[in-house]
Amino acid sequence: MSPSRFVRRALAGALLLLTALTPSMALAAAARLTPAQESNLRKILPKTFAKLEKREPVQVLSIGDSISTFYQPPGFPRYDSAMAWQGRLLNFLGGYYFYHGVVDVDPHREITSSQKEATAAWTRFSAESDLWQRTKKGEAPQAPDALRFLADQTSPVTMSVPELIRRGVPTGQQIVQGTAIQIHNLARDGSQAAQALEALGPDAFPPPPAASPDLVTICYGVNDAAGSLPPDAFRAFLEEAVTLCQSRKAEIILAAPPLSFDPADARASLGRTRPYAQIVKEVATARGTAFVDLGAALLEAPSDLASLTAPDAFAAAIVPLARAFSYRSDVADTLHPNANATLHMGERAARQLLNGPTETTIQLTGAIDITSATGATAQLRLFNASTSPRTVVLSPLSFTGWQIKPGTPDISLNLAPGKARRLSLPLIPAATGPSPDANLIRASFILTDDDLQQIADAALPTVPLSLAWPTGRYDGLSGDFLLPATLTNQSPNPVQGIARLHWLGKTSEIPFKLEPKAHIPLPLRLPLPDSATTPRLQETARLELQLPDRTLSFTHNISGLPYLGIEKRLPLISPDQPTAEPDSWVTPFADAGGLYFIMDFPATSSPGAANTAWGIVDLQLDGRNARENGTPGFVDRLTATIPWQDGPVALRRIRPAVFGHTYHYDYHPDGFRVTATTKADGTRRIEFNVARVNLIHHEWSLDGSGQNTLGCNLRVSRNDPATNQPSPAATRVIALPGFGGTDARSLTVLELSRTPAHRWSLRVF
Repeated sequence: MSPSRFVRRALAGALLLLTALTPSMALAAAARLTPAQESNLRKILPKTFAKLEKREPVQVLSIGDSISTFYQPPGFPRYDSAMAWQGRLLNFLGGYYFYHGVVDVDPHREITSSQKEATAAWTRFSAESDLWQRTKKGEAPQAPDALRFLADQTSPVTMSVPELIRRGVPTGQQIVQGTAIQIHNLARDGSQAAQALEALGPDAFPPPPAASPDLVTICYGVNDAAGSLPPDAFRAFLEEAVTLCQSRKAEIILAAPPLSFDPADARASLGRTRPYAQIVKEVATARGTAFVDLGAALLEAPSDLASLTAPDAFAAAIVPLARAFSYRSDVADTLHPNANATLHMGERAARQLLNGPTETTIQLTGAIDITSATGATAQLRLFNASTSPRTVVLSPLSFTGWQIKPGTPDISLNLAPGKARRLSLPLIPAATGPSPDANLIRASFILTDDDLQQIADAALPTVPLSLAWPTGRYDGLSGDFLLPATLTNQSPNPVQGIARLHWLGKTSEIPFKLEPKAHIPLPLRLPLPDSATTPRLQETARLELQLPDRTLSFTHNISGLPYLGIEKRLPLISPDQPTAEPDSWVTPFADAGGLYFIMDFPATSSPGAANTAWGIVDLQLDGRNARENGTPGFVDRLTATIPWQDGPVALRRIRPAVFGHTYHYDYHPDGFRVTATTKADGTRRIEFNVARVNLIHHEWSLDGSGQNTLGCNLRVSRNDPATNQPSPAATRVIALPGFGGTDARSLTVLELSRTPAHRWSLRVF
């Protein structure tokens, strides 16, 4: 067979493979959207729809976490935007308008490396085929495996079918990229919602004549859920990201995160991202953006309830979830759905845009009746909105701040048309997970009826009372701190009682009386100790509401530090044991040229080998101006891996927004210095220096005439010499990160003075 005939046959095979792998795209290209679907798309994405209709280039920007990078375990195809959820969604929509797939305009290095290998393999094959055609000596050369090129012996990389097709077509017949939807992917593995502010910088919206994105896809939540990020912080960053995009006239698709799935704790893992999914939907509704729910898309499926009992329904419902997280037998991943599941998520999400969410015939409402500090009852109401009888099984997954009492069975019930049933579920406090919102508990369930299994979310008010008090960072405090709270009567009856605030060993009382559905301000006065004599606050403010028939309890964590000063030796604490006697210290210095941090650590009993690391030092500085400093924002880390050897230490790559999301600069490495020294007694000293010129937005002042405070935190993760892995027991920080590691509110105040003000910097969370 001649090489040209082989190429034609390979191309034909690739086209067949395209049809086999993405049948929906092939069908879409052969059909048209219904008038209702076109109307929906035109309504929610008018700018994008107009370009699709004219088959003009569509520029898409993607930001998010590893779900949007298409991260997969090592040994599987990874980092291909065309295979991520947003690539699959756009590929599905573009098929209706005869676009040639999705093109990643800045592909990941793993993809470009595989492409280079593929090109080299085909070049070698072409030369060998030409030689064989002339000589007919030996066996005919075998064409390279177009679907899989091994970067090494264990890490295969699969290329997308459109890329394979382009490889088999002569240069003069290449598909023009303008007829593909172009994705610029700024998503990063491990990102949380705070990093949306970093991603939406100059790279996201370049100045003319560069093309600005028509559409931005935003998907966060998997890592926020894993770190139990406070829901209000997650909402704040999403809202700020939407504001930024809308100010640049870009359309937006907000995506709720997919489910996680850990077979060892299926219910908790499936419910972990759902509070954040609810917030994404609420932000999308409030800000008028398109919304898709990847978690709902992943779980939704026809049910076989007629052949199941109530205890079997949950086990049957998670069968498709198990397949969605199935990799080789030696690979386990509970966060990243596999390629087939990602395909389904993207295409089902596209259908959500076209058809709207699946209409449920069963409506779920209710409230959480808090009976005591250690008990509550979920009072639920299920209503059958259809015209036929329905059998329903309700399988609880999660409640923010609470969990189902162990041993509580799933509930099965029959609902007549237009009728409702009430049921109660006992709850106990949850040991982990995000805190409840101000006035409600976010709950999630798998709801299985005669036809469908799906996710059912509910934002349930707390009864009889709810208490809302603000979270955040508060600087410049002394004397009494007034924490403004709001007390709401969520019940249909009048409520009166006494509010008792327990704080630093003292109790204060406030009587109250509330009519049904009314609310009143409840100012909580927290006397602060003298910051000159108290080195740290790590307390809980507890408010007891004494009612005639019960006592309710609400708590907030309050972490505080006096203003730090230069040339003052400060203790570093253990996040796990913040009240333990300190064994590590840091001393900040400053002059007109920069900031200097000298850290001292105890000796390690058995030093590690030469090729292992002593630990990692992360320094954070909020270099934004005085108006922004301390407000919600993204602040990255300056990171250095410290070896056991003494001497200069190289910093890891410094990201442009390292001093706050308003920064986007390339820093010269000479602007930073890190050195490690071991003393004769085995103790270690790390010096971390930052040149003043790097913080150009900060109105630097050493005499108090300008801005002489900035946010600061330090985290040192020392390794266990035996394992060369970070030891949690040996981790030390200045301030506990109550709002997530990259949120500026988790930092504390460093005043560039030898005599800092006697003020507190508090974090309420």
